[in-house]
Amino acid sequence: MKTLIFFLLSSLISFSAAAVDLHEIETALTTDGLTGWVHGSISDRKMVVFTYRNPSNYFDYIQMSLIADNSTVRTQLAQVQRHDQIKITGAFVSDNPSPQKHILVSKLEMIQAFRPPISSDPYPHQAQIPDELLGKTSATFLVHAIAEGGHILVVEYKDAVCPIFVENAELTKDLFRSDIVELKFTIQRRPKQPTHLQLIENDPQPVKVIDAIRNIHGLPAVVEGALVFFPKSPEIKFNVFAVQELLPEGLSRQYTLVNFESMENFEKIRQKLQAAWDRHPGEYVNGRNKWISKSIRVRATGTFNEIDPSQANPQILLDSENSIEIIETSSAKTSPLK
Repeated sequence: MKTLIFFLLSSLISFSAAAVDLHEIETALTTDGLTGWVHGSISDRKMVVFTYRNPSNYFDYIQMSLIADNSTVRTQLAQVQRHDQIKITGAFVSDNPSPQKHILVSKLEMIQAFRPPISSDPYPHQAQIPDELLGKTSATFLVHAIAEGGHILVVEYKDAVCPIFVENAELTKDLFRSDIVELKFTIQRRPKQPTHLQLIENDPQPVKVIDAIRNIHGLPAVVEGALVFFPKSPEIKFNVFAVQELLPEGLSRQYTLVNFESMENFEKIRQKLQAAWDRHPGEYVNGRNKWISKSIRVRATGTFNEIDPSQANPQILLDSENSIEIIETSSAKTSPLK
């Protein structure tokens, strides 16, 4: 049973990608097309990330950036959304200095559009990038993704996602997703969009870890915050809930609420949270790739679980539905537990 739950929640753990066959991917791009899913899309910043998974091994995957040089495909890329299944043809960008593959897309076909089960207004970004970083050489970020031994680093500044060029991976290889870090950086001149940063690697301390998420693993957890909803999707086999923790500098973490030991107990946990969510229809805000309740706070008591550098979110392991206290108001605040 534990193995079944583990598989159903595999995308919430997101182990590092295995070594996919890049030659096969390149061949597919230039012939019949490559089918995969949109990992993330921020249209006003011209940022689209595409996930290809080996059909015979879910954990064998690669994420690649998509760009276009013709107006038709640019328009299509601006319209795709997270979890859309698409087929693309094109070619790898040959002069790309980043270890993350970039694909110049010549044709895009929508295979299956993903539309979440609840509707909301479009997500309004709060951070103005690059404006808020102009004139700065250091800032506090949340690690959004880390790959290729540290050469690929993506961070969040407030609610904006920023790729960072890293040459010396020794500086970043030990970071975990959800770490809070202070980075010394410059803004790259190219590309104009999305904004890319470059680590000032000759600084005496270009990377300072302020809060290492791995340090909480195995510790007792008591977290109170707004209830967060991740709907069923191609990567999540059923609705999943989390508790939000607001952090300084406009950052936040989400702790996924899980039980890996008992499917029965995990179902009861999700049923309790789903029932609370359903009692407040429409009382939520778009959180970019999630929905955050305005009326429900939860207090979760369990054990912190953080086992992999690329884990999607830190987790709180709960014993049962009684490990959650639900606090319902007409306009629940989303401040962190003091």
